[in-house]
Amino acid sequence: MTSCNSVWARCNHTELYQVARDAGLPAVPSDSPEKLIALLEGERTTGEVHEIDRWRNAIMVFVNDFWPKLQSQIECPAKSRDPRACYGCPDQQVIACLVKNEPLKHYIEIRRK
Repeated sequence: MTSCNSVWARCNHTELYQVARDAGLPAVPSDSPEKLIALLEGERTTGEVHEIDRWRNAIMVFVNDFWPKLQSQIECPAKSRDPRACYGCPDQQVIACLVKNEPLKHYIEIRRK
């Protein structure tokens, strides 16, 4: 159980969530501050998969599947072809990429796990 004396106890929900996400931990926006602190302190190692992360992964699978056609058009971190490239983008950017590429969304979506 997390302690109220934890250094994390002084952080608000948004700060806890952002730190956990920046650390690559499986935090989701609906996690309570207590759950986020447990995750940050290593007391909780698993969690539900963030729905935006499913889209991040699908976007990168799509990019890599169609790299020869897309390489000259991509100007974002996905240009690295790193499967985790979209993890450096805020959730809103991932959504913006999907909206901007609405005609391709179906092809991206079938790659979502």
